[in-house]
Amino acid sequence: MNDLLRLINGITNIHKYMKNRTVLSFIFFSAFLLFLLSSCDKNRFFEQNSEIKDEKWSSNHKKAFQVNISDTISLFNFYLNIRNTNDYPYANLYVFIQTVFPDSSLAQDTLELQLANVEGRWLGKGNGKYKYSHFILRRAMHFAQMGNYTFNIEQGMRRDTLIGISDVGIRLEYYP
Repeated sequence: MNDLLRLINGITNIHKYMKNRTVLSFIFFSAFLLFLLSSCDKNRFFEQNSEIKDEKWSSNHKKAFQVNISDTISLFNFYLNIRNTNDYPYANLYVFIQTVFPDSSLAQDTLELQLANVEGRWLGKGNGKYKYSHFILRRAMHFAQMGNYTFNIEQGMRRDTLIGISDVGIRLEYYP
């Protein structure tokens, strides 16, 4: 009988040891994964994407992004993010970008973004319905003024409603 109790106690202790070891392994793995994910994007200064309702971008619907700049010395890369679906009927996308500077002055630019190659294959990343494209607009730029900048983005495709664009956004990252 004593041998049986010792055997049961031994099995119970092994079970507790394995359970504690599993919990500790999970905690260490989670901490390591969190560290990796947080260190992957250390150059990002600002990034914001805005969903386009029902993946139908109206020509009179501007997407506005506000960025507060307090550093006029550092250099930045400026990107435009586009997420399209397989339903998008064109290989390119024209957009108008208006910049409102802190002193209220304006700058306007028209861009053509290539979303598919000549064979019709999407250039963006992603599997399934959505493709994500990341276009560099300016490399190693600096902001001349401190304060709030507003970037207004609208589609310029000569269609009142453009189907197949699901998100648009901007990204600023420190120039390495």
